Amino acid sequence: MNDDELIAALAAGDDTALRELFTRHAPWLAARLRAALPPPDVEDVLQETFLAVWKGASGYRPRGMPQAWMWVIARNQAAQIGRAS
Repeated sequence: MNDDELIAALAAGDDTALRELFTRHAPWLAARLRAALPPPDVEDVLQETFLAVWKGASGYRPRGMPQAWMWVIARNQAAQIGRAS
């Protein structure tokens, strides 16, 4: 299954799709986040990112790269944590 299909499956209620997206994308997201955040915040941002992916899957429209969509979510979550600090 490609990422667009996984996001569609997630929107349809398939929780295994979220695990697969996490397995595929958490490592590179974490690496990018580590460049801008302290290590403890990276874990929090990843959790919040994939929670937002789960909640937002039904609104996802495959017009671009799913990785870009997830990165925007992660960046927004990082900004929220930065404001809360």
